[in-house]
Amino acid sequence: MVDISKNSGVPTELPLLQSTLPILPIDTCKHGSGSGRQARETAFSRNRTPKVRLHLIESPPQDGHGPVDERIACDCNPALAQLAGVESLLMLQGPIGPLFHRIAKWKRSLGCRVTRVVFNGGDKYFCPDSEAVEFCDTLREWPTHLRCLILLHKIDGVLLFGQSRPVHQEAIRICRLMGIRVFVMEEGYIRPGFMTLELGGVNAESKTLINYRLAQNLAGTSTLAPARVRHHRLRVTGHAMLYYLFLKLGARYYAGYVHHRHTSIFHYARYWVGAALHYPLTWWQDHKALASLDERRPYFLLPLQIDSDAQVVFHSRFLGVLPFVEEVMKSFALHASPDTQLVIKQHPLARGHLGMRASIISMAERYGIRDRVIFVYSCKIYQLLAKVSGVVTINSTVGLQAIAHCAALKVMGDAVYDHPDVVDSQPLDTFWSAPRKPDPAKAARFHRELKLLTQVPVAIYDPSSVDLGWQKLVPITSAGRHDY
Repeated sequence: MVDISKNSGVPTELPLLQSTLPILPIDTCKHGSGSGRQARETAFSRNRTPKVRLHLIESPPQDGHGPVDERIACDCNPALAQLAGVESLLMLQGPIGPLFHRIAKWKRSLGCRVTRVVFNGGDKYFCPDSEAVEFCDTLREWPTHLRCLILLHKIDGVLLFGQSRPVHQEAIRICRLMGIRVFVMEEGYIRPGFMTLELGGVNAESKTLINYRLAQNLAGTSTLAPARVRHHRLRVTGHAMLYYLFLKLGARYYAGYVHHRHTSIFHYARYWVGAALHYPLTWWQDHKALASLDERRPYFLLPLQIDSDAQVVFHSRFLGVLPFVEEVMKSFALHASPDTQLVIKQHPLARGHLGMRASIISMAERYGIRDRVIFVYSCKIYQLLAKVSGVVTINSTVGLQAIAHCAALKVMGDAVYDHPDVVDSQPLDTFWSAPRKPDPAKAARFHRELKLLTQVPVAIYDPSSVDLGWQKLVPITSAGRHDY
């Protein structure tokens, strides 16, 4: 391992250089107009863009015809295409498990120089790279060290998982200043079997659908098959136990590291055991709850998220999930028809934790709608979406499932899918009485475009020996470069 802490001898006073390279190279996709590309690159260069609903870039009508879509036409995920062409890649924190090791092997097979950084003992355990860089200082020193790494290794791409982690927020900021492409990964918008991979940011920070569109030959019928997911829960649990064990063992060596979540393995083990014991009971409660759901009466679905979700913390106006539930429940009580029901579903990761059911039931009683509120734990979303009148969410991925089912959707936060073609923009108070479903053709086109342009098929927690299979998704030359 290479140590770049303050005692390592690596120079830390190198100047910050302003790169002359464009923020968003477009050489891996079909070209749009010059003015359109300049506008897109300017949008990407801003540190943070205003939270606005997603609208596609279109030029004014020409020669009496309709608006011209100036987005760049792509034959595959543009981030994956550009990642394949990176010559010197810097990899920061990945998800728990060996996924980033698998990606490093894939990139090296293409002739790329790969530099990995580990920030704690858990990172180090899943990084069997003798030349990996160890960062042992505090977050305050991280920007200077990152600039050194970029300059010393001539980095032209940075890959990270989880844009809201403190070290990654700083990395994105520095890379934007230096003109370095940032490839951001996150859990898949569409699950299971997919991972999100985008340029610059994901979720509410995503600009993929603003800047890119599917090539005409792919826009109609193309699909992307998910990776086969095997033994998911078992592998997640095993990887998490190892990660947090070695994180604790290396705490003294990586003294400056601050984790973005709770670091006690016993903290998580208590909930894993609780979830396993809780499941039989909640299954029976769900069975009774669904039996009480009168499908002859209209019902709305409210899928819960978790308070620590970055989507709630960074991309919504709510201080937590319960304030969101209360706002929705108050509006439902005042404006929904008396024969309307509200189904509230617990988030899967809340199993075994202190649930919100008691607080929500108490809230329903306070608003006089206890007999119209149905709380469920772990039933399948597709069962509820089949005949739902509408879905209300902050920005859950359930929103994308609602779009796929052509269900009326009201979004209360910032979401990658907040597009006028598929999301109902009317106020919540009127949504209850007149929910508007999206046009099926527009919903299918949007869902297909988002899937093909932002997702890559992968089982995130597969062993390191399992090949990614990404060679088939982008045209790669025998020299290991992207075929422009």
